[in-house]
Amino acid sequence: MRESEIKPNSYTIISILASCENETCLNIGRSLHGFVIKYGIEINQSLNTALTDMYLNCGDEAAARNLFDGFPDRDLIAWNALIASYIKNNDANKAVLLFNQMVSEVEPNSVTIINVLSSCTHLANLPHGQSLHAYVTRRESFLGFDLSLANALMTMYARCGSLKNAEKIFKTLPRRNIISWNAIITGYGMHGRGYDAVLSFLQMLEVGFQPNGVTFIALLSACSHSGLIEKGLEIFHSMVQDYNIIPELAHYGCVVDLLGRGGCLDEAKEFIKMMPIEPDASVWRALLSASRLHIDTEEARAIFEKLVELEPMNAGNYVLTSNIYAAAGLWSEVRQMRARLRDKGLKKPPGISWIVVRNQIHSFTAGSRLHPMSDGIYQTLSSLLSSIKEVGYVPDFRFVLHNEED
Repeated sequence: MRESEIKPNSYTIISILASCENETCLNIGRSLHGFVIKYGIEINQSLNTALTDMYLNCGDEAAARNLFDGFPDRDLIAWNALIASYIKNNDANKAVLLFNQMVSEVEPNSVTIINVLSSCTHLANLPHGQSLHAYVTRRESFLGFDLSLANALMTMYARCGSLKNAEKIFKTLPRRNIISWNAIITGYGMHGRGYDAVLSFLQMLEVGFQPNGVTFIALLSACSHSGLIEKGLEIFHSMVQDYNIIPELAHYGCVVDLLGRGGCLDEAKEFIKMMPIEPDASVWRALLSASRLHIDTEEARAIFEKLVELEPMNAGNYVLTSNIYAAAGLWSEVRQMRARLRDKGLKKPPGISWIVVRNQIHSFTAGSRLHPMSDGIYQTLSSLLSSIKEVGYVPDFRFVLHNEED
């Protein structure tokens, strides 16, 4: 384009910036920004938003916020774009904080609320999700029915542990779509209510909705977590035979998990052999997790080698296999696995749990005492352990994660 002497404008730059999606593109994005300044291309609201989005996606948050904070008269699109970028980059907490800043300057719309609800879902921040629900209820601009927003609220409640509120929203919907049905089926599944998930599926069919691939992932997962092996297999075959839906790797992984959790390891292995597509790491990891539950070390060793071929740099596979050996008391194999992990320079980041109290997020990692209330927390934990031991609880240390070198 430049060789033909046609001058680019802001729309040209916006189009190219859309291709800068990660850290590897940061220098390209900076060069484009420099080109804009050098050739005097006007940085209007749309271009400023695109530049902000590029910098955040490419890992330069400081540059992104400088552009955003320094631009006068930021409109709704700019706020929504930055909130969406934070969520896309797994920084849900900053998305929530940005929303709190936004409402003092710009009136949010349903797109804003749906985005922020997804961040509440990610953080399991039920209080903030409830506040957003109340905010929507109070504002005149949200008085009209918005099915997408209702579905987002239902998903948030289910994933934040309030299935009762999710059910309430679902039952009062004046109309539903397949996303609504998938959301309630998924909610029942993650709460261990497999029978209700299947019942909702049957009700969905009765009112004339056709299931899609997502519906069957939700159903198979629900059956897996509720031990409904026969029903899960029936649903999988029905998906193919009755609805002509071609299974994807996610569906196959659910079936392997279903069989593995039920102790049917041989059936799970046969199922993988019969797959018409090559199993990916998620399928093998489902079988490895089943081997962990049933402490099948020989099977675990064979599966681990397949996973190493597919994901040589995934530390989680090494740790999971190491824990299977530890549960079986094979400490020499544990040391060998840890040595392989060190030799590759890999380290699995510790798992984090968190709780929201009065809109403040408190996060924890195993064994950490960084929290200012750690002493009181551990005292309470010790008291709880003593109480449950008094009523007959016997701890089972087979599946304690051995993430530390000792």
